[in-house]
Amino acid sequence: MNILTRGGFVALLFIAACSQEQKSNQKYFDFDRLIDDQISELSQRKRVLDKMADMEGSKSDTTFLPSSEGWYTELEIFRELENINKPAYRKAYSLTDSIKDTKSNLLIRRYAAPSEPVSLIEFYYQIEFSRLKKIEACLAEKNLLYSTQRVLKMEFEEGEEGHPLLIRYSMEGFQKMFLRDTVRLSMLGEINW
Repeated sequence: MNILTRGGFVALLFIAACSQEQKSNQKYFDFDRLIDDQISELSQRKRVLDKMADMEGSKSDTTFLPSSEGWYTELEIFRELENINKPAYRKAYSLTDSIKDTKSNLLIRRYAAPSEPVSLIEFYYQIEFSRLKKIEACLAEKNLLYSTQRVLKMEFEEGEEGHPLLIRYSMEGFQKMFLRDTVRLSMLGEINW
């Protein structure tokens, strides 16, 4: 094999390896980036948070100005949605897109995998996916000791340059421990823009 042929062969292998790596790094959706962008935006603009929580009838309401670390803590639960991007789940989700929402003028992109911990994620958007308005997800886990289910929601309005700005987020769910009562909890955060 002459040098030119060997060089071409090596170049082809390199290109194939790069394209294979690109495919393996593809994500359904980059939740970490979305959350990091929201934390940065909320911190820089010094947005106030109205937060309501209810755990088995014990309610609390607070209004405060979270720091960057505070926003990180508030939105950390939504990082669990990044789990759908793990290699083990790469082919687990079925995709349905451009579903008309019966309650609004929005379209829905749905990722469903009923047997996975993040069983359903729905993205609500206006005309184009980049005009994201809402994310709803269902997380569930069950084993011999406990079962848990949570529904997470994030709502956005369109900000500068078309980037989504978080205006509201919530979590509702329950946890059932073996030989114990079911504990129901909910939390709602509203951001004052």
